[in-house]
Amino acid sequence: MRPGADGTRRRLLGALGAGAIGAWLAGCATVPETPPPRPVDPSSAPRIGDAWRYAYRSPLRAPADRTLEIRTLAVGPEGVRDRITAEGEPASEEHDFTSALEMVERAIGTERRLLDRVVPRLAVIEFSPYLQAFGALPQAGPVAVPRPAFGPAFTGRARLRSAERVTVPAGTFDAVRMDYDASRTPSPTLRPRFDPVTISGTVWYAPAVKRPVRWTVVTRADQQNVVGDDTYELVDWRPA
Repeated sequence: MRPGADGTRRRLLGALGAGAIGAWLAGCATVPETPPPRPVDPSSAPRIGDAWRYAYRSPLRAPADRTLEIRTLAVGPEGVRDRITAEGEPASEEHDFTSALEMVERAIGTERRLLDRVVPRLAVIEFSPYLQAFGALPQAGPVAVPRPAFGPAFTGRARLRSAERVTVPAGTFDAVRMDYDASRTPSPTLRPRFDPVTISGTVWYAPAVKRPVRWTVVTRADQQNVVGDDTYELVDWRPA
């Protein structure tokens, strides 16, 4: 481990929630064996300029609860590009999504000092938000997970569950639920109470809005204590 790495982790993990997740994900995904890419189905895909607002909350929050806005920038045969911004944050982030099953870290904030500690940047964790734009949702498959900033890599797998009715601030929607899990082997370089080793996520895809209406991400350390607990719910959707 490089000099000073443990001290940096202690500072970054001083506050929990979406910012804490962003402290240990480096951003480049580990790429598992995946099925061939699928083309976009225009009848199921969003249009350029479509916009969604989500409420983010976490009982372990740092920074505080806030509203996120996502807007599509490009839609083509291979995928969808969008931009995410957050209330109170000057930065934004753009990403290209394909038919791949992938967990994505979207850093849209900056580190700041609060009293005597450093509060991590806001990092939104998303899972293949436009998956339904590529046709029928897959029954199961391996998940590409961002490579950690330290420690062993994660491996993950997603599974399609069932149709559900979901109520969020934007209303009640018919949705399809997909769960995913990722984990890594604990190692001597990881602190058992603080460094994440498992991730459990659930996404509710709603054809009516062409994006998830709700998703959750729970992160646990080796001793099974929760170090991240994030929920995102649709507030409104504005078609272009």
